Amino acid sequence: MKRPTFVTVLAWFLIMTSVISTATILMHPHSYTIREISFSMGIHIALCFNSAINAIAGFAMLKAKNWGRWLYVLCNTISILAEFIISPDRPMILYGIVLFICVVYFLFHSQTHCYFQTSGGVSNA
Repeated sequence: MKRPTFVTVLAWFLIMTSVISTATILMHPHSYTIREISFSMGIHIALCFNSAINAIAGFAMLKAKNWGRWLYVLCNTISILAEFIISPDRPMILYGIVLFICVVYFLFHSQTHCYFQTSGGVSNA
């Protein structure tokens, strides 16, 4: 089955934003006090890890691997929960949640669902 355009666009968007955000995070100079360093470094490491997982999910979606979309959903659900706990500007997270729900809807839409189920065979399900 032909890959839906939405999956192609989403997968490449995940891959490119992961590369850009990882490069930005690694090149960002740290100007924190001693007390903030351990917390800040933990957040930076988590962001890099999240970017790597999103890139893996993007490549898996391009290869029609069903686990790629589930990895995207799981990783970003955990990310949204963490942002909700950490972020001081919680109302802004609602925009991200709405966008995430829209992406998940299209990832599990019937045409997209058929692509992930039929392209990789039984072992892909």
